[in-house]
Amino acid sequence: MATNLLDQIADNQLSEKRPDHFNWLEDFTVSTAEAERFADPDWIVPGLIVQGHLHIIAAEPNGGKTTVFFHLAGCMVEAGFNVIYVNADISAGDAKLMVKQAEQTGVKLLLPEMKAGKSMDDIVKNLITLNDSGTDLSGYVFIFDTLKKMTDVINKSASKRLLKLLRSMTAKSATVICLAHTNKYSGHDGKPIYEGTGDIRSDVDNLIYLIPEKRPDGSMLVSAIPDKQRAALEKITFEISPQRKVKRLDEYHDIAGEKKRFTERERDQDIIEHISAAIQAKKIKQCDIVSFCKDVGISRNQTLGCLKRYEKGNDCLWKATAGFEKNAKFYGLV
Repeated sequence: MATNLLDQIADNQLSEKRPDHFNWLEDFTVSTAEAERFADPDWIVPGLIVQGHLHIIAAEPNGGKTTVFFHLAGCMVEAGFNVIYVNADISAGDAKLMVKQAEQTGVKLLLPEMKAGKSMDDIVKNLITLNDSGTDLSGYVFIFDTLKKMTDVINKSASKRLLKLLRSMTAKSATVICLAHTNKYSGHDGKPIYEGTGDIRSDVDNLIYLIPEKRPDGSMLVSAIPDKQRAALEKITFEISPQRKVKRLDEYHDIAGEKKRFTERERDQDIIEHISAAIQAKKIKQCDIVSFCKDVGISRNQTLGCLKRYEKGNDCLWKATAGFEKNAKFYGLV
């Protein structure tokens, strides 16, 4: 009995000396009370902007992102949110118009580059102070135009530091929207490519591309396509009038798809002309069309690919019918 008691005392003394290597877990555990202060996922702009999320909205220069999101900023104010729009990528002429619109809509417009001795760096410093204060930011929407004015988007360490700040702001229930630029050239699918590092894409909740279609009358269609999402985002199209009035359309327009088809059609035009010439010359069997095109340096795969692309759908140029021979196909112009 005494031996058992001595063993127990020895064990207790050993446990007192042994360090607890898991005591740090509590430093990172979120309590129920703390979780209650987080903003519940909710739409600010249905299908596009989620409360408490970090968004990047990327578009080509003059692609309509400022016009669309300054309009949406006014809509957010009407919905009861405090909207702070920071624009450091604007001309003096456009700034004058934006100031008037901000006064009308209630958007708090900050133009750091238009104030003597101020810059976007000063905005970032004040955001750090605001974030460190622990202020509850629920009900606040911050729109930064553009992201590259806040940090070097192709510098991993610099962009990481900024994203850490913005992420911390969303943890205090702020909604953050960063407008950004895309690369000059689109991908093979017709969609643009974000110009920043892959780390930025990984660190945000939602990455959305805006794809513009400019019209001869000065109006523009702008379609929003989610690329990365942590909510059920939708594909949406906005129309910008020549007077820069913005309207959300009921139907989505696949501008990226249309651009891809246009690019393919330009690329295929020489092959299309030779296939059409073959059919007009009564060489309507697939193998004869292939042979006809091969004589002018067009490969079999190029010809077959082009035949397949334009034998159905909205871009249909010819119709294919099956022959009696095995795998034989015959073509006629539409």
